[in-house]
Amino acid sequence: MADPTYDEAMRRIRRMHWLHYPTQAAVMAALVLAASRRTASSGAVNPQIATWPALLLLGGLLVVVGVLVYLVSAQIKPNLRRPAAENIRLYKSRVFLRNSLLGLTGLPPLVTFTITRSPLDLVFFGCLLLALCVVMAPSAKTYQRWLIR
Repeated sequence: MADPTYDEAMRRIRRMHWLHYPTQAAVMAALVLAASRRTASSGAVNPQIATWPALLLLGGLLVVVGVLVYLVSAQIKPNLRRPAAENIRLYKSRVFLRNSLLGLTGLPPLVTFTITRSPLDLVFFGCLLLALCVVMAPSAKTYQRWLIR
């Protein structure tokens, strides 16, 4: 696997991986903050209680999206008879889907922040996404393990 095109493809996959989590975090934060302005009206007696229908809807939507992404990701399988470039492309799309699904785990602390306004929720959100980014970083070894299974 000393092919320069293979090395360049792995660098692009790693770059995509490291950019995926901050981009997804920014999109989630923007959507949650926009939704939080609409859910709890300023005239509500207790804004925390007024947001529970939106939180239930968000939780259900999170489960549905997670299951769909997992099912699509499970269908992406390697085949040693395919050209190497196609297997790398499939691995890249699998990494993207996996990152998307794992990035959704940061949504509950972000929603909790909009209700409690506790900075610890934001710290937990950032640490969770950073830990996922580090632990799930793609490498040539993980690609080869995926390829032979």
